[in-house]
Amino acid sequence: MNTYRTTCKVGACEPFCGLQVDVEDGRMTAVRPDPDHPITKGYACIKGMHVADYQNDPDRLLTPLRRKGDGWEPISWPTATQEIGHKLRAIRDQHGPSSIATYWGNACDSSVIALTNNFCSAFGSPNSFNVLSLEYTDRGAVAEAMLGNENYILQPDAGNASYALLLGTNPIVTQGMTLLQRRPRIRSDFQSIQKRGGRVVVVDPRRTETVAVADEHIAIRPGTDLFFLLGVISAIINEGAVDAGFIDAHTIGFDWWRAFASDYDVARAEEATDVPRSTMARVAREFAAADGAFATTRVGVQTSANSTLTEWAVQSLNAITGNVDRPGGVYFNPGAIDVPELIKKFTKRKNPAPSRLGGYPQIFGGPPASVLADDILSDADDRVRALIVFAGNPVISFPDTAKMEAALERLDLLVCFDIYHSDTGAFADWSLPAATQFEKPSMHFMVDKYEPARRIEWKPQVVEPAGEARLEWDAMQDICVAADAPFLNNPALHEEVLEHRARGAYYPERAMYEGVLPAGVTLEDVIETPGGIELPPEDPGSFFDQHVKTETGRLQLAPPDLVEGLDEALALDDDVDEEFPLWLISGQRRLRSFNTWTHNMPSLADPLSEPTATIHPELAAEHGLADGDTIELRTAHGEVTIAVTIRDSIRPDTVAVPQFWGHNYESGQHHARRRPGVNVNRLHGTDEVDAYTAMPIFNGRPCAIEPVV
Repeated sequence: MNTYRTTCKVGACEPFCGLQVDVEDGRMTAVRPDPDHPITKGYACIKGMHVADYQNDPDRLLTPLRRKGDGWEPISWPTATQEIGHKLRAIRDQHGPSSIATYWGNACDSSVIALTNNFCSAFGSPNSFNVLSLEYTDRGAVAEAMLGNENYILQPDAGNASYALLLGTNPIVTQGMTLLQRRPRIRSDFQSIQKRGGRVVVVDPRRTETVAVADEHIAIRPGTDLFFLLGVISAIINEGAVDAGFIDAHTIGFDWWRAFASDYDVARAEEATDVPRSTMARVAREFAAADGAFATTRVGVQTSANSTLTEWAVQSLNAITGNVDRPGGVYFNPGAIDVPELIKKFTKRKNPAPSRLGGYPQIFGGPPASVLADDILSDADDRVRALIVFAGNPVISFPDTAKMEAALERLDLLVCFDIYHSDTGAFADWSLPAATQFEKPSMHFMVDKYEPARRIEWKPQVVEPAGEARLEWDAMQDICVAADAPFLNNPALHEEVLEHRARGAYYPERAMYEGVLPAGVTLEDVIETPGGIELPPEDPGSFFDQHVKTETGRLQLAPPDLVEGLDEALALDDDVDEEFPLWLISGQRRLRSFNTWTHNMPSLADPLSEPTATIHPELAAEHGLADGDTIELRTAHGEVTIAVTIRDSIRPDTVAVPQFWGHNYESGQHHARRRPGVNVNRLHGTDEVDAYTAMPIFNGRPCAIEPVV
C-alpha cells in the first residue's frame, strides 16, 4: 500500500483541503484529512472524506460513447476524436467561427480552463462560456470598473478584522468568503473577531449555519441588499464618519457619493429591505468605527437582482471607510503566479467580441452563459451549432431548464467530457470519459490569487486512469489535429504538437506548468514540497502603487456606467406582485451536496433528503400545510410540484429550494436517477438578468405557492 498527500477535489469546492489517500493494487482504499497540510491542518468536510466513492464509482463513464439512433455504442478514441474534429471544421467552414462554443464547469482545473478558452479562439470564436458567469462575474465587472482589471478581486482579511458584515454568504458551510478561498478555520476567524471586541453581522433571509456563530442576524427581504448597503453608506457619509485621508490619497469620485448620500431616501430603503433605518445607521457607525472592517457577499447576493450594483456598493463601503489594502479590511492577493499577465499571454489571439445576443462583454474569459440557449435557438446562420462541455452540466445548472433542453436538442454537435455519462451527456452526440483529478498530476495555478496567501501547490497523480478515461489535455490535441485548429490557439505550439503526434506521443501538460511558474521557482521545487511553496506576502499599503490600472491610478468610486445603472435601479417600481407575493431563493448550500457528482454517491446522497421547499410556520399555517405536504410552487416562468419543510429559520414571505437536482434524464448516473429531485431552475428565466453581466437571478424571484390536494 502507498499513501499520497494530495488535495480534495469535488468540483470547485472552496477549500481544496489537504488529504492523505491510501492506494492498494491501483485503487483508492482510504481517505483522511492531512494533519500536516499547512493550510487546512487536518480539516476536511464530509464530501472530502468520500472522494474515493466517485473515484471508484461503478457508474463512471469508462469508454467513449457515440450516439446511435436512440441509444449509444462504444467507440474507440481515435475514431471519436477524428469524427469530432472533422465535424467541428465542417460546421465552422459552413457557418462561421461563432458557430463553435465551449463550456467549462466547476470541476475543471487550470489546464482544462486554458484548453476550453483557447480552443474556441483557435476557430476564431468568442463563445467560450463558463460557470463563473452563473454566479461570480459581477465581481469581475466591478474590479474592472473600480480598479482597472477584472482579476483584481479583493478578499476579506478575516484573521485581523474587528468587524465582519456578511451578506448572502454562509462561510461556515462553504469554508470561504470568496471564490476558491481556503479558510477551513473560518469559525475561529469569526471567534477571534469577537475576542477582539468586534462583531460578526449576517444579512440573510435565512438563519444560516453562520448565524449560529454571529453576533447579529438581519433578516433582510431577498434581493434588496443593494438598498440596505446604500442606507449604510449614506449614514456613514452624512455623519462624517468616512476616512477622508484614504479617500483623498487613493480614490476618485467621492463627490458623487457625497451628493447621493444627501438625497438618498432611507425611508424607501427601509420599506424595500424590511430593515429599520435605525439598524442601518447603527451598522454604519459600528463599521466605520471598527479597527479593520470588511463587507463581503457571496452567491446569495451575487445571484440576485442588481448584483453588479450591489458589489459596487460593497467595495465602495470598504473604500470610503479606508478598509481597502488595510489589515482587517479587504486586500488583493496577487498570487504566486501573475494571473493577469498569464491571461494576456494565453489570450493575445483571442476574439474579444461581446455576446451576439445582448452585447454583453466577456468577463473571466467568455460571454454570459445565460445567453447560450437563446443563441442556439435563434434563426441566425452563425448561431451556436457545436458545443463541447467540460465537467459541466448545463441542463441542470442553467436557468430556464425547458429552454436549455430545447437548445441542447437543436445543436448540430454536442460533445461532453466528464467522469460520468451526465444529465447533459444524455443529449450529446459523443460522451467522452475524462480522467479524475486523482488520475493526473496538476497545478491549479489560475486560482491562487483567491487564496489567503501566495502559494503554489502540486497535486500528484495517485492512481492510473480507470478504463479508457483520458486527460482532456491529450484528447484535445487529437481533436485539434483532426480539426486543423492550432492547439491552445498557438501556431508555433501546434507545430510541436504535430511533431509529438508523429512520434506517437503528446505535447506534455507538464510543459505548461513549467511555463507559468515565477522566476526562481522550478516545477521540481513545487513537486517536492508537499503542501506547496508559499512566497512572501506583499506589504499592506502597496496595492495602489503596484496594481491599480485605472487611468488615474486611483480607485474609481463612481464609474459612469454604474452610476447610470443605479439611477435606473432606484427608479424601478418595487411593489409586491399580487399574483406572486412571496420570494424564492435557490442558492442555499448543504454540506453533503455540492454538484451533481455528489448525488450519485450513496454515502453522501442517501442521508440527504431530496430538495424540499423550506417555508416558515406562519406561511404554512396560512395555507394549511404540514411538514412533508406537497405544494405547487409557481413563478412567472414555470411551476414545479415539491414537498415542504417547515422551519422558523426563514422569513415568512420567503421560500427556499436547493439547486442542482432534477436527474430525470437517461444518464449513466443510476443512483442519482433513483432519487431525481426537483430542478428549481425550471422556475427561473433568462429574460431578467443582471444588466452588466447577464448573470441570472436565482434569488429574490417573485413566487407563489398552492397546496396540492
